[in-house]
Amino acid sequence: MTRLRRLGAGGVLGAVVAGVVSCGVPTGSGPTTIAPSDVPYGLAAPTPAPSAAPSAVPGEVGWAYLIGPDEALVPRARDSGSGSAEERLADLLSALAAGPTGDERAEGLSTALPSGTTLEVSGIDGGTATIDLAGASPLSSGRRAVAQIVLTAASLPGIDAVLLTSDGQPVEAPLPSGALTDEPLLPADYAAFLNPPPVSPAATTPAPTAGVAAPFAADTRPDTAAASPGAAVTVTDVRAGRQAGFDRVVLEVAGAGLPGWAARYVPDPLSAGSGLPVDVAGDAVLQLVLTGVGLPGDTGVAPYAGPDPVVLDGPAVREVVIDSVFEGQLVAFLGTAGERPFRVYRLQSPNRVVIEVLHQG
Repeated sequence: MTRLRRLGAGGVLGAVVAGVVSCGVPTGSGPTTIAPSDVPYGLAAPTPAPSAAPSAVPGEVGWAYLIGPDEALVPRARDSGSGSAEERLADLLSALAAGPTGDERAEGLSTALPSGTTLEVSGIDGGTATIDLAGASPLSSGRRAVAQIVLTAASLPGIDAVLLTSDGQPVEAPLPSGALTDEPLLPADYAAFLNPPPVSPAATTPAPTAGVAAPFAADTRPDTAAASPGAAVTVTDVRAGRQAGFDRVVLEVAGAGLPGWAARYVPDPLSAGSGLPVDVAGDAVLQLVLTGVGLPGDTGVAPYAGPDPVVLDGPAVREVVIDSVFEGQLVAFLGTAGERPFRVYRLQSPNRVVIEVLHQG
């Protein structure tokens, strides 16, 4: 296992640590197993078989999320054109509003979007797509309709969140918990709807069908998401644990708004503040930059007081090194066993950013 350089023994890293200690940050206990509350709906259970087989793939593929016979949302391929991101999203949303095809209805697929729904794309900014609601409002149809819109829009590359508006003004949309929010919505917020409700042991599930893989599969490409407007949060806890097939790292935050992120593998981890090398255990380094971060003195939230690095020594993640808060960002480095596929998503109540790295490449 290769070990990359830290800022220099007793050098700048020591100064950073001394600065943190001088701010009253106490020492903490070692890494702990992640609580079940950190696991989004359905991710701790075996992946359910799809409700229906994927449709044939058009030239430019988008994904319209429909309701399967078991009430879980399933992606169906749609032709989203080949224009700009806004044009492709407009085509995909039109296809979603049109509902299932005749063949799909015969297979038991349906939609929660009311007839007459019009979804207009107002723009895409920093990975957040603003969608204006016109005609029959899908909000009156509840959370599953909103989940269809968010998951469908976020299936296009470059779209990480959805802001719903009406006549240009943000509207409150229901989260799976029933709480209302007028902030950007993430696909991870609606992960609950990707799983069918519990079934009796006697019930049977269709066998997986070979075909097009559903979106949101983990890979090694950079992953980004925008922070909510005016976000200013502080990281209050860092946890790491092993799961079935992957290692998970959780950064819990508190403060105003919701953070964004930029995650990618880097050849040389460098401190955001000094630009000096950071020592991270592992054969590869996954850099996670949280955005929308404020200094504790500005957010009024006590910062993370645990160990640094957080050592896991798992099959995928070796350790997590917290760098520093610099210009509204907090940088963390995950030392990994190699450039393994990863995925990043956000959970709420409490707010936290989760990054998962697969055990196998």
